[in-house]
Amino acid sequence: NEYKSYLRMIKYLTAVFVITSLIRSTQSYCLPTNKTCWPTSEQWGELKAKISGNKLHDLGDTSQYNQICKAAGKNAYVLEDKGEGRCMQYHDCSKKACNESAAWNIPAMSVEVSTENDIIEALKFARTYNIQVVVKTSGHNYAGASMGFGALLIWMRNYKKYGNVVKNYKSSCDKTYDAALKIGGGQVWLEAYNAVGNDYHLIGGGGLTVSAAGGWLMGGGLSASARLYGMGVDQVIDFEVITASGTKYIANECQNTDLFWALRGGGGGTFGVVTAVHYKLHPVKPFCELSFSFSDFTEANNWDVTTVYKWIDYLVDNAPGMSVKYGGYWGFSFGIFYYEGSEEEVKADPFYTGLLKLGKVEHKLRCAKSFYALRGLPTNTKTDETGSETFNIASRLIPEEFVKNNPSKMKEIFKFLVGNGFVTFNYIIGGRMQDVAADATAVHPAMRKSIFQMETFGESMIKKLREEFPDSGVGFNHAAKDEPNWDHEAWGSNLARLQKIKKEYDPDNVFNCYHCVGYIYNLSSSIFWNTSVLVYVCVTVMLHTVFYMEYQH
Repeated sequence: NEYKSYLRMIKYLTAVFVITSLIRSTQSYCLPTNKTCWPTSEQWGELKAKISGNKLHDLGDTSQYNQICKAAGKNAYVLEDKGEGRCMQYHDCSKKACNESAAWNIPAMSVEVSTENDIIEALKFARTYNIQVVVKTSGHNYAGASMGFGALLIWMRNYKKYGNVVKNYKSSCDKTYDAALKIGGGQVWLEAYNAVGNDYHLIGGGGLTVSAAGGWLMGGGLSASARLYGMGVDQVIDFEVITASGTKYIANECQNTDLFWALRGGGGGTFGVVTAVHYKLHPVKPFCELSFSFSDFTEANNWDVTTVYKWIDYLVDNAPGMSVKYGGYWGFSFGIFYYEGSEEEVKADPFYTGLLKLGKVEHKLRCAKSFYALRGLPTNTKTDETGSETFNIASRLIPEEFVKNNPSKMKEIFKFLVGNGFVTFNYIIGGRMQDVAADATAVHPAMRKSIFQMETFGESMIKKLREEFPDSGVGFNHAAKDEPNWDHEAWGSNLARLQKIKKEYDPDNVFNCYHCVGYIYNLSSSIFWNTSVLVYVCVTVMLHTVFYMEYQH
């Protein structure tokens, strides 16, 4: 009858629409393998002439990666500065999806930018020749977001330096801050901390070679003192950013507010190139570091987990009530906690005194006049070693309400992890991070309600956490490179708004980085793309034919 025919028509037209959308939502970038669109050496030369110091680098010789990057060993400082932008801190991320067995994923060319005009010219060239763009400062991203085969890399490491502290900084929103630090888009935390010194307290990253205005920040920015002051994104006064069109914006709470929102947690490398940030600074106060491990958990004692289990019970029972002055990192056999206050204050704190009562706790307490001095800066520049062949990290957020309401279940889960991989490196979070509304920044709303960010290094461990906490999401900067449903897990209910902002500021998807908002697999202007168009045409014709035959009957 006519009603059934109408339903068939709706069904097949819907199928045609879906297939059309899937095909057209992909992107056809020009790649070096396509000589019909790839720029000639003369055209690349024209770009080179427009870049300060003619610093356009050909990264096409992949053998250079081993000769330059792997030769750096585990020195993160060398890896961030050498290789003309090709080096990653973890070498598997030089391959597609950070899979060491996959094909190379090194950009075709890098522009070593030092001025705004360098960035603008690079973006103009990429738009003209339909080349995808990726952005890198030091290459710490665990998913390889700053890499991309056939891409043009904007390498920020030697961009203009700032590092100046401004007292009574007045923003364009007519709001005055006691002090602010301006830091450049290519600078790292060592430079930022040294700029502030012992004069103020700066909320920053743990790794000294991590970008201070790039991926760490735009991924949320967890810190050892985030429970007291908030996340990195909560410290930003304003951004200076150049978008895909080559337009420079000031983004803050009263100008370009959508971009300001997206850059605070929506991930780096996809909304634009951040060239500078103003951070709030806080009054300097004494800080202490409490580090501990367990004397019975040793090879000589056959890895006795007695105190490990006591620690798990103690942590679950006491973490929700910990002073916000505590922050830092912990695992099942250790802790590195920072406390804003004097040695006397720490020793009087109930968490500290209770910890020592567990027995067989070997601990060390160090205190200094500031966090900067506690780290031994500026002379002690030791930082995390990198340079490993592979690094399989994954993360999961643990809601505070779950820990409060289900302590026995939480302890059971942790003890399962002890017996099924054991190795974790976790943040204790919460505190004043939770004072910020879930939709005030682009970080996953679950981050504002969590008490732990778990970081695992084994498949069975992360599988268990995903099963137990299916809706809690991940900490973006430590997410698995193969995270299922990765964009929803990274941003939750904020994802739709981020996608809308991406389309507004980068409608042609000039910026295309792995596991970033708007990321699309490159259906290159090659055989695969031509085949996909052919398939689209054939399927469309087939569906129309079937519909016509059924409708006639």
